[in-house]
This record gives sequence, structure tokens and C-alpha cells, in this order.
Amino acid sequence: MNNNANSRYALPSNVLLILGLVDLVRGILHTFFVVWAAKTFAKLDLSVARQDQLTLLGAFGISNLLTGLIYILISRKAKSLSTYVLLMIPCAYALGKVGLKTSGVTAHAAFFGKYFMFGYLGVCLVTVALSILLQRNRHDVKLVEHERKQG
Repeated sequence: MNNNANSRYALPSNVLLILGLVDLVRGILHTFFVVWAAKTFAKLDLSVARQDQLTLLGAFGISNLLTGLIYILISRKAKSLSTYVLLMIPCAYALGKVGLKTSGVTAHAAFFGKYFMFGYLGVCLVTVALSILLQRNRHDVKLVEHERKQG
């Protein structure tokens, strides 16, 4: 990939790299420190179905490890896909929320991690918006340069 293409995808690919690292940390917390994460962030009542809740939280951690590694790989080897991946993340969470509502699932725990996730999803959306604006600005600059050459 040439320098122009690298600079075009620098913002979204670097943000995706950081989110990949964050997901690795989340994955480690949800799998290797699952009881601590359940009590500290999820505020789950582990007096009922303890092992099932911890297993589900651990499974979520495994998916965090996977997404973290995938985000890092894309951010380094397929930078041009980074903006699309950043857009897919909040879309997937929105679809998941609709699915849970449709299934009649409602949360009763505090889930303090949700505030972190609002920030996480916000970073995705802001980065996508900035990337689009930067692309338009680059296109406008190229158009002006082309018009100067023509006339």
C-alpha cells in the first residue's frame, strides 16, 4: 500500500488497533478474571445459577479475544477495511439489542460495563464520521488541484 493510501486509512486503522487491544483486555478480564468482572462490572447476582452465569460471561470473553485479534489483524494488514469494521461494530450491537428485546430479554443487573460500551461505540461512530469527512476533504482538494491544472 502506498503512502497516500496509508495516510487515508491511518485514523480508522489506528482506532481499530486500539479497540483490538481493548478487546484483548476485555477478553482477559471476562475469561481469566471472570468472577471479579462479574462482581465489579456486571454486578451479577452470583447466588443464583453461578456457574451458568460465569460460563456465559467467559464465553463472551472468548469472543472478545477473537474480535481483538481480528481487529488488530485488519488494522495492520487490511487498513482499507477499518472504516467498514468500525461501522459494523455499533450496527452489530444495535442488532443484538433488537434481538434481545424481540426475545423478551431484559437486564436486571447494574451492568456498569454498559457505560464503557457507550464510549466504545461512540468512538466507533465518531471515527467513521471523521473518516468520511476527511475523505470528502481529500476529494475536494484533489478536485481543486485538477481544476487548477485544467485552467
